[in-house]
Amino acid sequence: MHAPATAALRPAARMQDRAVRIDVTNLRIPAVSPGTTASLLAEWRVGAILQAVASRDAGSGQLFLDMGGQRYPARLASGSGEESGPLDGERMTLRVLRNSPVLALERVPEAGGPKLDPHAISEALRRFVPRQTNPAALMSNLAWIARGGGEALPKLVVQLAQRLWQSLPNTDDMSDPMRLERALTRSGMFLEATLANDDGTAAARSALAGDLKTLMLQFARTLRDYGARPTGAAFADSTPHAPLPTSGGPLSSLSSAPATLALLETALEQMNELARQTDGALARTTTTQVTNSANEGPLSILIELPVRHEDRASMLRLRIEQEPARHQHDGADSWTVEAALDLGAAGALHARISLSGFRVGVQLRADAPGVVEMLNARAPELEAMLRDAGLEVDRIVCRHGMPASDASQRFSHLLDVRA
Repeated sequence: MHAPATAALRPAARMQDRAVRIDVTNLRIPAVSPGTTASLLAEWRVGAILQAVASRDAGSGQLFLDMGGQRYPARLASGSGEESGPLDGERMTLRVLRNSPVLALERVPEAGGPKLDPHAISEALRRFVPRQTNPAALMSNLAWIARGGGEALPKLVVQLAQRLWQSLPNTDDMSDPMRLERALTRSGMFLEATLANDDGTAAARSALAGDLKTLMLQFARTLRDYGARPTGAAFADSTPHAPLPTSGGPLSSLSSAPATLALLETALEQMNELARQTDGALARTTTTQVTNSANEGPLSILIELPVRHEDRASMLRLRIEQEPARHQHDGADSWTVEAALDLGAAGALHARISLSGFRVGVQLRADAPGVVEMLNARAPELEAMLRDAGLEVDRIVCRHGMPASDASQRFSHLLDVRA
């Protein structure tokens, strides 16, 4: 494990370990009244974020949650000590874990937790930024091996390469909320937190074994065992430019890359190339983790996830940001999700979704005019899906060209080294 990055990420893991689970005992989703609105049902969906105020009965100590103008009796889930429960009048942010047979909620840690060590962050960035590379090059070579290439490679190397390739989510997973959540959780961005929260169950072990960073670490170790070295690889200068992971500025896509192993003659040359690309992909993952951990102010997280489409993979970049409500009478928080994806010959695709309460706005951009036309043609279908989910659609805009720099966005120095 990369020690500097692990040290920087431990505070976040400890915060997750202290999460409190609460069950609302008399709210059963299938039995809600006929007058329940679509927006309220959407609010109770798994993964939804709720705002609640805790209250305690003076005589019995019974816990209640005030949500949406209603008061519901609640209890701490088994395994949560009473001393860790909310206090009377305490405001909380909660996430829906399940909605049947009872509404189960998990407390989301508030911003402003333990401060990270600036020295550890600087040391981690100083170590990993120069080594990071675009993971698209590794993904192309994994696809080449999965198609039957790499006959000269050791059998175990081929097996692990194929396992790593098959572990990547595919495009169908991106349209299913549960599978998308699973893919993001196992993207490698949260491995250290998953390790810290490992309770020994089969589900926890499966999550660790299927994590993308875990699989890349295993692959790198196996390559070293067979004598591969990441230095001196033949195509070190051919990896396409990759924008550094930062917390501000427009979110640009990561370019696709060709498979390079087919141009190398010996197994050792191929393994050296794989070792270099795996080391670069791991360094980029760690750089992104440290950048996320070093963010100050509103919640902002960047995730880079390889996604399979038929026999190739593209790098999906996601940035999720939360900002306090401004000028909203209901006090709802505002969320923004940006996504950037390289479509190969069709150029880049960019999406920006803004959510304030239950009001949503969507802006889609593409390099190719033909892609813009297709997006415009399917915009009504997207609007209908959002309304069916209980959301109020402000607008859906499809435009040509990538977003320009926004002066209101936050920019940060990734690494500041002074002599």
